[in-house]
Amino acid sequence: MLQKINKLILLIILPFLSYGQNSNLNVFFNCQKAKCYVDYLKTELQMFNFVRDQAAADVLVMITANSNASGGANYQIFFEGQNTFRTQIDTVRFASRQDATDDIIRKKLLNSVSLGLLGYLKNIETADMVKVSFNKTPGQKTEPKKDKWNNWIFGVGGNGRFSGESNRSNVSFDGNFRGGRTTEKSKFSFNSYYNQRTNTVTVDSVTTSVKVNDYGFNSLFVAAFNNHWSLGGFVKGYHSVYQNIKFSKSVAPALEYSVFPVQDFNRKQLRWIYQAGVRDFDYIELTIFDKIAETLPYQQLTGILGFTENWGNFSAELSGYQYLNNLERYRLSLEIDLSLRVAQGLSLRFYGNGSQINNQISLAKQSGDTADVLLGGRQLATTFSYLTSFGLNYTFGSVNNSIVNPRFSGVN
Repeated sequence: MLQKINKLILLIILPFLSYGQNSNLNVFFNCQKAKCYVDYLKTELQMFNFVRDQAAADVLVMITANSNASGGANYQIFFEGQNTFRTQIDTVRFASRQDATDDIIRKKLLNSVSLGLLGYLKNIETADMVKVSFNKTPGQKTEPKKDKWNNWIFGVGGNGRFSGESNRSNVSFDGNFRGGRTTEKSKFSFNSYYNQRTNTVTVDSVTTSVKVNDYGFNSLFVAAFNNHWSLGGFVKGYHSVYQNIKFSKSVAPALEYSVFPVQDFNRKQLRWIYQAGVRDFDYIELTIFDKIAETLPYQQLTGILGFTENWGNFSAELSGYQYLNNLERYRLSLEIDLSLRVAQGLSLRFYGNGSQINNQISLAKQSGDTADVLLGGRQLATTFSYLTSFGLNYTFGSVNNSIVNPRFSGVN
């Protein structure tokens, strides 16, 4: 595995080559849930021939990213050789901060991709076209700089949105304060939020307005025993006009088991998380069960399965939630996300989630007027919910896609 770039910056001078020179190394980019700046990479790495079909590539470059504790992202670039390079596999990683601009991230990504591709150039005839230089490092070792924040990170943010027509308007505001501390052995995080939206509509000179808000907090702590077992807990609280909840708070210890070592989660994961705790409810209005307040024990089991490979990615999450005082009050949910390269130029995307719902204990006894329901101000009784989307895409023609031409782009 190659050394981290932040310890020794490897500068691979590829763009100095005149346009049209080529290493005859075919490269295929596979971007998985990450902002990859593919046009920028193709423009800066003109030495390589970028292809549209992964079967025609000598090197498969898969780029993934996951959110990190600083609010930025941890990038992982996986390199897998094909044909004469099929025994060469490598990984390069780097992290970005929340305040990093697009230019900072794409330059780090360029260095990382260049660093990984360098290993595939050494055995080809055009390797002498590459010039490599190293930044000089001080001769003496220096002590690592002490972190005055001791790995604690905080953030605050807010958004506003206004939209409308002559007889309709939508206004929404939201804000949040978050923070946490993450180390190799433990993690603590918290998030607090406030959301408010106002929907107004005018029909036959009659104006109707519905205002709803919700706010709350959630926090977790987890300590790792080894690469498979972790112990922690959740503390949550929230207010929701839509759900008829004045305030609800809960606490629950939790246990997680990871079938695969946690270090492999970017490529594969199978985790089970079990939690059991107590939830307290104060309602805005009397519920359909004639309750204005109650405290209930509950349990929840969640299974998470995920794979990220050059053929695409697949993730599934199955979750069951149940009140222990009445086992018939439960919710069972399933979420599936699949992106699959079926054949050359043919890709399939499917997303779906669905829930069987039998635990709407906070429904107000009075149904409210029609305007509240239609404008999203009140929850309706239901036994299920679902959302699904799918798509099929087929591309044919030249497998070469190295050329980038931005003229007239971005204009409708």
